[in-house]
Amino acid sequence: MEHSLAVAHTAEQGKDNLDAYGYTVHEDFLTAEEVTALRERLEEQAELERAEGVAMLSSSGHSDAGVYVGAPKPGERIGFQAVRFLPNKGRPFIDVLHKPITHDYAAHLFRGEAYNVASYAGILLGKGSSRQVLHADQQAIPLVLDRPVMFVAMICLSDFEADMGATLVAPGSHRFPAPVLRTDPDEQLRDIGSGLMPLTAKAGSALFWESRTWHCQGGSTSDKTRVSLGIHWAQHFIKPQDFYPAIVHDDVYETLTDADKELLGFKVVKEYAGAIAPRTPDDRRTNTNVRHPYVPELHKGGARHAVPLDVMGAVPSS
Repeated sequence: MEHSLAVAHTAEQGKDNLDAYGYTVHEDFLTAEEVTALRERLEEQAELERAEGVAMLSSSGHSDAGVYVGAPKPGERIGFQAVRFLPNKGRPFIDVLHKPITHDYAAHLFRGEAYNVASYAGILLGKGSSRQVLHADQQAIPLVLDRPVMFVAMICLSDFEADMGATLVAPGSHRFPAPVLRTDPDEQLRDIGSGLMPLTAKAGSALFWESRTWHCQGGSTSDKTRVSLGIHWAQHFIKPQDFYPAIVHDDVYETLTDADKELLGFKVVKEYAGAIAPRTPDDRRTNTNVRHPYVPELHKGGARHAVPLDVMGAVPSS
């Protein structure tokens, strides 16, 4: 099936593309200055994680069984590095979460339901990285649904060219059940009348696809490095890959606004999802809209005591 790349410059164009094809390429998502600042911060962090022996690396891609955490092996050509848990690694990574266009798409795809970040990583993809298995992000959920419960925003900090391992998508595949993993992808694509096409884009663009869309990372044969930020957004009831209420460092937590915290999953939704209780008597980490006292294991005559909300300086939600 012939298909031209579904490009958008406005939210309305992008929503139409997402409905029709399951993806859109939103151009000029970032300014040139934002691209430079984010790329410099990501590349510096990636370099130092390699130097300190804590990098997530592979010679042939993130779908490869050879992914490991450590320093590069002697003589190894790195095909893939992920810099995980980005909210801990620089304010620019938090600021980009507030881009209005992302939230326009979220409101459309999720039909107004609450949502938060499910995972957030920087990705550096180099020559030799292999093509990923064809999949849909939603197939981890053992239900067939008539709507997506997640979507991806892949923010391009370099150009995405076909031979750089640009993401491959199957237009229109969001209308079909997920592909069967590790079976002939070409046959399955023929069965639904689609095929894989690379999402080529200029630095500063953002690729959006919903969680039912069939896709995979392409293989890289280029000497250029593909650099991006991958943000998975999920409806509030989905268990996130990265649980930021437990992950965010204390010094980072102290800098977060309530709006930051809500995007990272600190808000209790519909009175049941995501409650946080204090870990220590002086724990400042809490939900944005509900607070709980510190209550340890208590025994008559014991040394441990609860700390009421007013002593903790917290005010119950109304």
